Amino acid sequence: MRGEGERAHCFNGSLPLRLDDTGGTEEINEISGADPFVCTTQAIADIVILVDGSWSIGRLNFRLVRMFLENLVSAFSVGIDQTRIGLAQYSGDPRIEWHLNAFTTKDAVLDAVKNLPYKGGNTLTGLALTYILENSFKPESGARSGVPKVGILITDGKSQDDVIPPAQSLRDAGIELFAIGVKNADENELRAIASEPDNTHVYNVADFSIMSSIIEGLTQIVCERVEEQDKEIKGESAGQETQGAPQDLVTSEVAARSFRVSWSHAPGSVEKYRVVFYPATQGGRPEEAVVDGTENSVVLRYLNSLTEYQLAVFAVYTSSASEALRGSETTLALPMVNGLELYDVTHNTMRARWSGVQGVSGYMVLYAPLTKDQASDEKEMKVSDAVTDLQLEDLTPATEYTVTVYAMYGEEASDPMSSQQTTLPLSPPKNLVFSEVDHNSAKLSWEAASRKVTGYRIMYVKTDGLKTDEVDVGPVTSWTLNDLTSATEYEVAIFGIYDEGQSEALSGSFTTDPVPEPLDLQASEVTAESFLVSWGHSAPGIILYKLTWAPYDGGDTKEMALSGDVDSFLLSGLSPNTEYEVMLQAVFKDQSESDAVLVVETTLARTTTVATTTPVVRQAVRGLQVQEETTYSLEVSWQLEDPKVDQYRVTYVSLTGDRNEESVLVPGQQTTVLLQPLLSDTEHKVTVTPVYTDGQDGISVSSVGRTLPLSAPSNLRVSEEWFSRFRITWDTPPSPTLGFRVVYQPTSGPGSALETFVGDDVNTMLILNLQSDTEYTVKVISSYTTGSSQPLQGTAKTLYLGVTNLNTYQVMMSSMCVQWQPHRQADLYRVVIESLLNGQKQEVSVGGSASRQCFYDLTPNSQYKISVSTQLQDMEGPAVTTITTTLPAPTQPPTPPPTSPPLPTIPPAKEVHLYFSTLSVPGVTNLNTYQVMMSSMCVQWQPHRQADLYRVVIESLLSE
Repeated sequence: MRGEGERAHCFNGSLPLRLDDTGGTEEINEISGADPFVCTTQAIADIVILVDGSWSIGRLNFRLVRMFLENLVSAFSVGIDQTRIGLAQYSGDPRIEWHLNAFTTKDAVLDAVKNLPYKGGNTLTGLALTYILENSFKPESGARSGVPKVGILITDGKSQDDVIPPAQSLRDAGIELFAIGVKNADENELRAIASEPDNTHVYNVADFSIMSSIIEGLTQIVCERVEEQDKEIKGESAGQETQGAPQDLVTSEVAARSFRVSWSHAPGSVEKYRVVFYPATQGGRPEEAVVDGTENSVVLRYLNSLTEYQLAVFAVYTSSASEALRGSETTLALPMVNGLELYDVTHNTMRARWSGVQGVSGYMVLYAPLTKDQASDEKEMKVSDAVTDLQLEDLTPATEYTVTVYAMYGEEASDPMSSQQTTLPLSPPKNLVFSEVDHNSAKLSWEAASRKVTGYRIMYVKTDGLKTDEVDVGPVTSWTLNDLTSATEYEVAIFGIYDEGQSEALSGSFTTDPVPEPLDLQASEVTAESFLVSWGHSAPGIILYKLTWAPYDGGDTKEMALSGDVDSFLLSGLSPNTEYEVMLQAVFKDQSESDAVLVVETTLARTTTVATTTPVVRQAVRGLQVQEETTYSLEVSWQLEDPKVDQYRVTYVSLTGDRNEESVLVPGQQTTVLLQPLLSDTEHKVTVTPVYTDGQDGISVSSVGRTLPLSAPSNLRVSEEWFSRFRITWDTPPSPTLGFRVVYQPTSGPGSALETFVGDDVNTMLILNLQSDTEYTVKVISSYTTGSSQPLQGTAKTLYLGVTNLNTYQVMMSSMCVQWQPHRQADLYRVVIESLLNGQKQEVSVGGSASRQCFYDLTPNSQYKISVSTQLQDMEGPAVTTITTTLPAPTQPPTPPPTSPPLPTIPPAKEVHLYFSTLSVPGVTNLNTYQVMMSSMCVQWQPHRQADLYRVVIESLLSE
């Protein structure tokens, strides 16, 4: 920081600085609680007040002007033999309200002020200044020789004529001018009118209502100038001692609430130094510190943090003060807490601790959930300076909270330190197991969630259904679901119920069994007109059986309903030597029906035998079973113990009719055969015919079997989520497979589908090299010899590798800082700042525990984009950005007007010649013009003693 010497008015006494409405400083005498200033000097003066009475002021504001004038008059000893005060009002044409010698007492002048009429009109300040020079400061108007003369102008707008030559004429006549501007006044015009120095002779306020704020400063300066003029008039020296301003302003020991100001001593005998300081922002109240003249530094305390202060140092002598040595300094930010840690997290509490800060009065802790619908639920805690570890209670489970800690210094707070943490979810139950699954019920078992659980809510729904069923149970660990639909997949979710709410779900799925078919349907006791069918009961709850039979090659179909406890039935009235197809279905209490089981049997032929001839018995196959189904094969077995059977002919065909009948020959000693390859999920009719050694066929027996469908895997689960990977697990289907195809790709955004194949003994896979914070669609497909299953589909998402809560602070003209919430696993952060004006960049890498970075040498009033990228091992997360604008550079003060007014200029136009002459006026001398303007001028001459009148003619000679 560099000190800078500036011109300033010096005067006796300890007077604070005033901030005027333009941000500049002027010395005033306003001290809180002091009595109104009264000028006690023995010197007297002639003071003429020139008041703007134009229409722009308004009658209401004119009343405030009267009050201001009353306070001004009250500060002086007014009388015919003391200070005299005259007043003129102007607008388009000025007029004298009263002369200097009009009143003999102060009370009379005050009465005249109170009754001052409002004139109205345009603002012609230059004409009014000339008017008071010619009419108010004259002996006949009460002006006295050898007495200091003061003119005080009060105006609210810019003059419509030139003010520089009339003001210069007044100053040349020894009249000291003060200019007071209100509201819309032109400050440059005020400076052109007033005497030097400007900072003691020019006043500019924003509104009439605050004119009273400058009255004491104005009256004190006027009083001092009257005293000094009086001494100059009487030939007395205003000061013989060596005087001067201090030099080399330096600031040091800068902190948040204080800094030291030092300077080099001023010359001569300095009684004391006054250090005046105030915030640079508009409206800051000036304060001062006073030290003995032997001191050359002082510590300014109790300042606001991160605030620029303007400084002025005055050397005070016995009868005057020096000009100001000026400078500025900005306090630092208040020390903030660091090391904020959130730990011991439960579902409804967490603890916060931080490193203590010296000098604080306490800490303020704010915490609120980050979810939008709970953003207003912010809580505040204030603790003493001794507390640096605190438990936060009554939190919402499974909710991310922002915790912010401020170091408090009285009522002022430091910059915040923030951190985020998510409360734990309510503990869900674990290890869901499905058992005792049949066609209409299933038992669920799980491990208890917590001792605090009050019960469980079980929700289940068909995978392809819309209606969800729900049941609430007590704190049990198993439950049986009844009245289910057979051969249907169900999704199940179990929630733990707590006083605070509901836990996350424990999910799983199962598929009910098909309605069980009757067991081991067989035909026996075959005759030419009948045979017996028998079976076994497949499950309890069967209320009846539907038995249907008909000739295989076509004919009447017969049907019989049998009680559920029957296990055989004799089919009679059949045709001899005819193949019959018999189907049996079980019907249960819930009206569900099983698939039909089928048996094919051929009645015996009706034969006639000769008594002497022995018939050849051709036995039929017994106990034909089709079992061990797979997706592409069926195993066929039967019974027949006849040594005369040479081989068996096994014929099979799909009942869909899209394939030709095929057959295989099996040796006579073999009673099983594996049929393959077959169509999956297809019914096949299998017929076994014994072939005897003589080449004759025995009686054929048929049955129907169904290959398994191409089952998909089930119960897809996701675990071990990370920034670039996750694990998927699935349950394998009941049918043997060749393996599984795993297909995954981003749900949205760039990225093509990737696929891998695993063997049939694998049901889990760790998927690597993924994008962070990305949701993926995952499909698992069973591969079979005859094709592929429908996909088992789900979604999984990688973790977010990026910072949160990015924001800027301590934004200055050429620097700014950025802070963020650190990522737990970060190794490094890459921080880049880029100017949006010219594209210039700065880049820095900081450690994974860092949470802030500052940048310098920036351009004022420019937009900057700051990006923070998290780096973990060989990965870099997405850049998180914020845009901030640096503060603008301070506006330079206006250049003061020249001390001597420039000659008026006339814009180029047609040349105009002006000639003046006096007519019929003998003896006129010293004829000359003055105040020559673009559209006006004045003429003066030496009067003739005997003249009765003058006739003055002006003529324009316009050159063509």
